[in-house]
Formats: sequence, structure tokens, C-alpha cells
Amino acid sequence: MSQGKFSSPRPHREEEREIEKAYRDLTRKSGRKPRAERTARELPLDEAAFSAGEAFPAEEAFPTEEPAQEAFPAEEELNLDFDNLTGETPTAAADQVPSESDPVQRKPAARPEPSADPAAEERQIEDAFRKITGKPAAPRRHILEPEVDEVLPEDEEEPKARGDRPQWMAEVLEFYEQNKKLVLAALCALAVMLIVFVILLFVRSAGDPYHGKILNNVYIGDVNVGGMTQKEAMEALTEAVGDSYETRDMVIDLAGTELLLSPKESGASLNVTTAVEEAYNYGRAGTQAERDALYKASKTEPHYISLLPHLNLKTENIKKFLSEKSGNAGSTLVQTTYGLEGTQPELSADKFDKNAPCQTLVIQLGKPGVGFDPDEVYNLVLDAYSQRQFRVTVENVEILREPDAVDLEKIYKEFYIAPVNATVNANGNAVAGSYGYGFDLEEAQKLLDAAQPGDEIRIPMEYIEPDLLDADSFFKDTLGEYQTRGDGNDNRAYNLRQACQALDGRVLNPGESLSFSAVVGSGYKSAPEDTGLDDTQGGGLAQVSSTLYCAALLSDLTVTSRSGLAQMPSYIGSGLDADTSLRLQNNLKYPVRINAQYSGGYVRVSISGTEDRDYYRMLGSEITQTIKAETEYVKFAYGHEEGHEQGDVIREGRDGYQTKSYTVRYNRTTNARIGSDYVATTTYAALSRQIAQIVDIPPEETTEETTEATEETTEATTEATETPTEASSQTTSPDWDNGWEAA
Repeated sequence: MSQGKFSSPRPHREEEREIEKAYRDLTRKSGRKPRAERTARELPLDEAAFSAGEAFPAEEAFPTEEPAQEAFPAEEELNLDFDNLTGETPTAAADQVPSESDPVQRKPAARPEPSADPAAEERQIEDAFRKITGKPAAPRRHILEPEVDEVLPEDEEEPKARGDRPQWMAEVLEFYEQNKKLVLAALCALAVMLIVFVILLFVRSAGDPYHGKILNNVYIGDVNVGGMTQKEAMEALTEAVGDSYETRDMVIDLAGTELLLSPKESGASLNVTTAVEEAYNYGRAGTQAERDALYKASKTEPHYISLLPHLNLKTENIKKFLSEKSGNAGSTLVQTTYGLEGTQPELSADKFDKNAPCQTLVIQLGKPGVGFDPDEVYNLVLDAYSQRQFRVTVENVEILREPDAVDLEKIYKEFYIAPVNATVNANGNAVAGSYGYGFDLEEAQKLLDAAQPGDEIRIPMEYIEPDLLDADSFFKDTLGEYQTRGDGNDNRAYNLRQACQALDGRVLNPGESLSFSAVVGSGYKSAPEDTGLDDTQGGGLAQVSSTLYCAALLSDLTVTSRSGLAQMPSYIGSGLDADTSLRLQNNLKYPVRINAQYSGGYVRVSISGTEDRDYYRMLGSEITQTIKAETEYVKFAYGHEEGHEQGDVIREGRDGYQTKSYTVRYNRTTNARIGSDYVATTTYAALSRQIAQIVDIPPEETTEETTEATEETTEATTEATETPTEASSQTTSPDWDNGWEAA
């Protein structure tokens, strides 16, 4: 059923529908047309008699043909007064019903007159409903209007029921019913926002009653900024102050003595922004009562903002300036003075004269006196800056002052000349040293303690002799030396001699470093590195670097980089070799000189310097592990060019070792052992023993050669077994007379 204006749910809907049905049945029995066949013009406005306001059923619910009806009691049995129910006679109603055979020609009957007493008519309908159904009719609030779906003539508007509202209002009410909580929340939020807005307006009005302006009679320094905005106050203050702080000197008058404190020394400048902010905030802080009091006072009394908190000043510089200047100006105080009397003698070694007289340090002690108090003068200067005044007259700030204390340490450092030791330049040339100059601090302190204010103290200056005055004293001692036997062919001897010549005479000053490969350079011949090894370019250089390495260990030079050789060499003890990447550094107190030479088949390296140690060193090493050499057979074709025969030893093998090296310290006077120092751990790879093996031997020679090869192999194996034992024994017990030199 379509919804009309008054189609909202009503209580007792079933009862109302029964009343409606009863009314329809009664009107049909009395000869009236069915409701569906009557036009809106035929329906009286008060005809609807439904108590709960339920909408009238749609037109489709009432067919034009009368449907089958339930049996009702006869009119006589019901004893109903139809005339009183409908307001018209049965006959009149029957006359208005058109013929069913000619529905097209039906014409609407005239609208019946409304009942004179609608309330009575409703009561009759209720009585009829009660008699038919046996139930009381539901209470009615108003009479229903006809269904809105019923068509009215174009020239007549639909009648409006009591309590009818515009369509937009109905939609608003419907939305409210469906979203009641949301609507209420939105209304509450809107109300809160409105309240907050009002409060903010009130607070703004109450918190700043001055409308963004500074209170009256407010001064920044001597500039009246009352009643101005912050921008106006900044402009006024900037115009009044200008660049006076940055350009004008502060004149300090001390009893006729004027001191000038320049802007550069004081660093004076004004922060206009913070000064205006303080003026603006005056009267805007504190409780309401306090603000009211300040506002009231501003009408008659001036308020001054000090410039001092807004000045950028170098306070420490100002204090230092006043301490140095104001204390002596116009004062009876006498400060201590000192200086050297006489001519300074020549201190260089080549011009030094021991008979030349030294100078004398004269200290004139000061005396107490009355002078200006620097702290009080400082406060007066700050007050002047805060008032934008640049002249201060100091009066009545005098105090009794003591002279500054005598600092002998400071005076000594002022006149002290350190002695200079002789040294050697990069070219190896000696540079002579020079004497130092100073005085005895202990004796000077005794003289000072015994003196009285105003006394004169005379302290003689003295020469200070350096530890090393000339170059001859540098290299008079041998710190360490070592030698190794340099066998080999002519090319190897050439390489040994050239490397020693490049190294000889090299001087290392304290802190300097030496790279062996950089010193010896290139241009060396191809020669075996050691006996029994193949030729290599520069063969033999590692023997020179190894000898230098041992001499450096004995001299206490610092070894910054060292790598051992691949196989343990025959010319030096185990763990004491070094390849050409050796690097040293002189961390001693004095320069050292390297002396190297090759003669008589030996490589000798010594390091000269200034001996200041009470001990000497010796080298030692021990084998911690032995790696046995293997036998390797090298195959050759029968009749090959090398000429090796079956079983020939091409290369003798060498065992590999792991060794630990160290130095031992002995007392220089008693030769007693002091202790030992670990140096390094070195690992040598084993070198396999190579034996020739001939292949593709003709059949007739196989038997004879095989027998010879077996015998030779047996002899070679026996020799190889004996060799490591002898080498091991010799290496484990170092021969101190053959290359194991002590410092």
C-alpha cells in the first residue's frame, strides 16, 4: 500500500482496519457506492472515522466489483440506524449507484453534506464496531483524511488535515529521528565552539586592554615609548640611540687621568628588539590586580626600562682593562718591576767565551698604596652604559692596594734560553750546538723570601751547557755491530759491495726512518740469494739487510717492518734474517750513523751514536718446530741436453723450521744477565731434494742403468737423512764466534 501524508505507524492498527472494513460493508449494504469507485470530490471531509489516524488503503485495495463478503447479520438483527451512520438515506444512496453493465457512463454523485455532529457519528461507528467484533474501538486522536493517492480534480487542491507540516520540515524531522545521537553531538560541539570563541574574545579583550600598545609613560633609557606599538617603539629607539654604542668611546676620569675604553674593547651594542619587548610586556604580566595597579600608575608616574640587560658587552675585557689601568691611575701604589742588566753573551759553540760576564736579573719590589678600586669603577662604567652616557667621573672609590706578587717561574721562562745539542742535517753534515741561559731558581726564591717591600734583588744569570756540543761527540760510541760471511760468485760479491756502499754513512736523526730498499736502490746483477739456490736479480741483497737488522736490534733501534726469507739462510742464525722490505726508525735521544762494508768475504754493519745505556744486548734464537724436506724426482728424456744421469742430485733439500728470536740484556759493568726480550717468530718452508729420473731408456741399457740408479739413490737418501740432523744441531746452538756478535 502506498504511503500518504498520514501513513506513519499508529497503535491498534488491526482494530482500525476492522472499523474501516465494517464501515465499507455497512455502506455497501445500504446501497452506497464502494469507496474505490467514488471520487475525491464525492467524499466528505469528515467521512473518515478512524480513531488512530491510519492512512486509508490504496485504491487498488478496493476493486470496483464487489468481492465476496462474509455473512453479516440482517439489518433487523443488528438494529442499526444507517441513516444516522452515513448521514443519508438508503434509498438516496442506492440511487447514486450506477448500473454495473454501463460503468463508462457512471457519473460522480453530488458530495453528501457533512454530518452536523461528527462526534455523534464517530460514536455510532464505535458502537457498530463493538457489536460486530465484540471488541472496543481503539482511541482516536483525529479523523483521517482521504488517501493522498486519490486523484483530485485539477481545479481543486487537496484538503489539508489538521496538524499538517511542509515537506521539508517532515524530512528534517525524519532525519532527526534516524540520527538523533549524531545530531545532538554535532549541536553540542557547535555550542562548545561558540562558547570557546566567546571566551577567547573575552580573554583577549580582558588580557590586552591596551590594544597592542605600550603603557603610557614607559621609557627605554631616556626614550619615551609610551602609547606606541612595538614597531613604532623600535623605530623611535633606533632613531634615538643610533650607532652611539658602536662608535663612541667610554671616557673614564680618574682624578684627572682619563682612560678611553673603545667600542672594540668593550664590544658595546644595544639589542633594540629585547628592550622593546620588555617595555611592551610591562603591565601585561602578573595577576589582574597587579596589572590594574600598573595601568593606573602609568597614567601619572613614569617607568624606566634599563638598557643594561639589553647591552652586548665584553665584560671580561672591560674588567681586564680597568684592572690594568685604573689601579695605577692617580694612585700611590708602586708595582714590582724587573729586567736584565748588562749585555747578553754569545752562546753559540764556535763563538762562546767562558770568561765573558753574564747578565744580572734585577727585581725591584713594589710598595702598597692607595688607588682606585677596579670593581667599583667597573660598576660605574656599567651604570653609564645603561643610561646611554659615555663619560664617567670616578670619585671616592679608593682602597689600599698591595703590589702584585712576584712570580719567579714566570720571570724564569721569560728570560730562559734552552741549550741546543749538536745535530746532523739531511746531508749527513754536523751542526754544532749552543749554550743555554738562565738562573738558579732555588737561590732566587731564597733571596725573594728574605726581601722587604721596596727592596732590590739581584740574581746572576748562568750558562747552561748542552749534552752534545759538537758533532764529534755524536758517533763516538758503537751501539751495535754484526757481520755475516758473504760467499758466492762475482755477481753476488758485486751486489754485496754495492749495497754496503749505498748504506754506509747514512745518518738518522731522532724520529727519522730508513727504508732499506729505498736506500740501496736498483742496478744490481743476477746472482744466487744463497748457496745452492738459483740466481735471482739482486741476489745477495737480503744478506746485507739481514746483517743491518741484527745490528739494529743490538742498538735498540725500532724495527717498524720486517719479513723473513722463504728458506732459512746459511749465512745467519735462524730467525735473524730480514728481506729487503726492512724498515727502521731512530727513537733514541741522539742521532745515529750506519757504517757498512764488504771486505774479506764478510759483510759488516755497525751503528754509531751516543751511548747512554747501562746495558748491552746479545742475540739469541731457538727452533721450536722442524718441517722435514721431501724428495722430488725430476723426469728427463733419455739423451736430454742438461746431461743429468739417472739418480743425479739436482738440488739438495733443506728442512723447514719455525723459530723464535729474542735479545738478552747484560749489565755493562758486571756482565750479569738482566733479562731477555722477545723479538719475532719466523717460519721457513722446507725445500725439497730434487733427483733426476731418466725416462724412455733403450731396453739393452735398462737393466744396467736401473742397478746404478738404485745404488745412487740409496747413497743420496742416506746423505739427506744425515744433513738435517747436522743442520738442526748447528742452528739450535748458535755459534757466537761466527756472526753472533755482541754490542
